[in-house]
Amino acid sequence: MAAACPKCNIEMPVQARFCMQCGSDVGGAPVSTVVHPTSWLPRGTRLGPYEIEQLIGEGGAGTVHRARDRVRDRIVAIKVLHPSLTGDSEVRRRFVREARLMRTLSHPNIASVFDLIEEQRLLGIVMEYVEGPTLSTELARWGGRMPYAVIRAIMTAVLNAMDAAHRHGVIHRDLKPDNIFLVESPEGDQIRILDFGSVKLQMETGPKLTAFGTTLGSPYYMSPEQAMGKADVDNRTDGFALAAIFYEMLSGKIAFDGKQVAEILMKIVNSMPEPLSRVAPGMPPGLDDLIEKGVAKDKKKRFGSTTELAAAAFQAFGLQATADRASIEAWGKKPVAEIEAALATATPPAPAAYGAPMPMGVTPLPNQAPVAAAPMSVAPPAGGRSMMPIVIGGLVLLIVISLCGTGLLFFFNR
Repeated sequence: MAAACPKCNIEMPVQARFCMQCGSDVGGAPVSTVVHPTSWLPRGTRLGPYEIEQLIGEGGAGTVHRARDRVRDRIVAIKVLHPSLTGDSEVRRRFVREARLMRTLSHPNIASVFDLIEEQRLLGIVMEYVEGPTLSTELARWGGRMPYAVIRAIMTAVLNAMDAAHRHGVIHRDLKPDNIFLVESPEGDQIRILDFGSVKLQMETGPKLTAFGTTLGSPYYMSPEQAMGKADVDNRTDGFALAAIFYEMLSGKIAFDGKQVAEILMKIVNSMPEPLSRVAPGMPPGLDDLIEKGVAKDKKKRFGSTTELAAAAFQAFGLQATADRASIEAWGKKPVAEIEAALATATPPAPAAYGAPMPMGVTPLPNQAPVAAAPMSVAPPAGGRSMMPIVIGGLVLLIVISLCGTGLLFFFNR
């Protein structure tokens, strides 16, 4: 199933917030539903040992179906590449390469990829079937702003999972609350990150996949380099999205919000989110520095890894952590009550002290202490004459030249 924009009637994914043609905000608006006859597989379709049971989602690159693995007797999810893309040999090559790479990536917080379906007219990835609320749902349940003790459990799992993926050479490129699931289990909620790969294909194949609106459906967490259409994305691109998600969890507000895609992208490229100290009073002041570094326009100024971002977040709250997975995992596994007790006795560093030396491996955050601007004056250099007459003379000369140029133009245009 797909949706049609009520304004320009162009087809787009059901979950898209913005129309990919006119940029209109269609979130919550009534949309007409259309059936794309080649974008979904009917119930009962057999793909090797897998039997299609239900269409559960449609995105920019294709559809996702729930299916039963008849050999292993388990429920799986199958992401099928849109048929209009499978005829492109380069798209097929990259899709297959990405699927095989994801099969080698094993992490408890990343949805597992089990198999690759490769037929003449169909390409699909068989992966773990994930059921549970998304982080978007949890944000809505908490009314937007979430307690840090709860945020800590979610973000440490996500940050560690992304660190493992980055070390494996895998960049997500579309991290957002809708791709982070909280799966219920006897041990409590387990985090699963979904949708690796499809956005990498989009970045590498250009407008072919962009035409289906993968990016325009969720532009809030795009990095500046993605918003400008650059292809040189890396782990710091994911870091930008994670910092924006962290900001939203702490404040209840989207870091880069807007009513149209163009407005959002302009903010991502040119603006900074309002400081947390203003939108979420009572938060440790060092978090302003953390967010500023996390969503820096120049990716070279961001955190070098997701574990650095995690360690900086703990340190901002006055908790001791270092930028290594063991330290972050240890904090992530602590019970909520223990975290709350630690926060109650912790002393967050002041903003001016937040640039002080940190433990080995942690990139210091910028010192945000205000610096007085130098007065605008033309003081005479030591042992020399005042520069004021020279400056005034130069301005007069520029005015005269400008007037002469205007006069010449008028003369020749008569």
